Amino acid sequence: MTLLCALAAPAACTPAGYAPDAGLAPSAAAPVAAPLPRAHLRGLEGGVMLKRAAGDEWVSAHEGQPLYENDKVRTAAGARVLVAFVNGSELSLGESALVGIAETRPLPGRDRTDVTVVRGRVDAELQDPARQSLSVGTPAATVRAGREIVFQ
Repeated sequence: MTLLCALAAPAACTPAGYAPDAGLAPSAAAPVAAPLPRAHLRGLEGGVMLKRAAGDEWVSAHEGQPLYENDKVRTAAGARVLVAFVNGSELSLGESALVGIAETRPLPGRDRTDVTVVRGRVDAELQDPARQSLSVGTPAATVRAGREIVFQ
């Protein structure tokens, strides 16, 4: 009988003076922080295109444009661009390159940068190799470096 009452008319089954939310603070949704850029584009020469992680279209890139995890950058024939990471490391992309800004898994005591090179030449430079590392994945291999290194 009580179960039927609770389903059919819950207000009728509530004891007098009972307030279910009394004394409870309203639940506030935790604010969601906007993602922080992983890098910015510098020194664009020629046709440089950008594809956002959540997007389906390639758009023209511009100087200073922020890059986030899983964004992709593509250079046309004769083009080049510098990807300047917030930790000071840099990638120089030559012509006809395609790279992705990979999700980074932080390492204790090291500032890590992860990229995926699908095609083209990438020259990498670390500002402070003692505390930075760079992981470059390709369709065939992954290379990790703690010093200036050139990937082709």
